Amino acid sequence: MSYCLVFDEFDNPTYLKKVGNWVITFDTHQTHAEQTRLALTSVLPRSVDSGLQIRRIIIQQHSIENHWIIQLIEAFDSEQNQEITLSLEDPNTQTSIQQILAEFARYDVCIQLLKLEA
Repeated sequence: MSYCLVFDEFDNPTYLKKVGNWVITFDTHQTHAEQTRLALTSVLPRSVDSGLQIRRIIIQQHSIENHWIIQLIEAFDSEQNQEITLSLEDPNTQTSIQQILAEFARYDVCIQLLKLEA
């Protein structure tokens, strides 16, 4: 099962640079030149006391306009003091993503989380 972020037609992420505490850059580990990959990276310092903190989300452009497939979610686990990869199948991860999308909405960047059926 894959998930994607659906951006409003006026909020193409390739033209966004910084939204709130998130910086959007082209992913340096491009595998296919025809499919654009972006990294959404938190600029907040790692917090030792906040449990799981999402640090980076890698998205790849989908064939459907304004849809970006979530490739990877990296987080800092303060209990283990290490970076981990999260799954969107976990309801806690989905809640965290929804909180990030709400932060983007405060800056008038409208994004929806969508589950893609295979």
